[in-house]
Amino acid sequence: MKTWPLWIAGTVALAAVFHILTVFALPYGIMNRAMAGISSQAGGVNQAVYPDRATSDSRGIVRPSPDLLYTACVYDVSDRPLRLTSPVPDTYWSLSAFASNTDNFFVVNDRQVRNKRIEIILTGDEGLIVEGGQPVIVAPSTRGIVLFRSLVPSEEAVVEIDTLRRQANCEPL
Repeated sequence: MKTWPLWIAGTVALAAVFHILTVFALPYGIMNRAMAGISSQAGGVNQAVYPDRATSDSRGIVRPSPDLLYTACVYDVSDRPLRLTSPVPDTYWSLSAFASNTDNFFVVNDRQVRNKRIEIILTGDEGLIVEGGQPVIVAPSTRGIVLFRSLVPSEEAVVEIDTLRRQANCEPL
């Protein structure tokens, strides 16, 4: 009796299951691990954390750059929207938001900010109306990560850039 067709079919089915699990489940696992690490440093969700400057041993953020200072926040907009605020230094700066499956769904950088400060509302509610004219960003997932990056153009600028980035915040409305 030839059993090799059954072995091939079983192998293909098993490969398909592992492929589906990898493509669909792995991003959530990666993000859950990152969110757990960041929120433990911050003391919870919806609170900013200001990690030390990246070194060759740093791995809290994927592929960190020693030329950047980071501020991170695990967001949870299931109950309330968040207000994301930050001064914008006279160097490269960006704010990026990532959904629970690692998708980057929002980015703004220093060239797009008209004044030296940004204020954005992050929500899970598509119908949210905010007075004051702040941009409202709808997150595709109730949990995720917001990452602020500030370039350190020289060693002399570290203290100034660090002081500004420590004013970045994410707080419930």
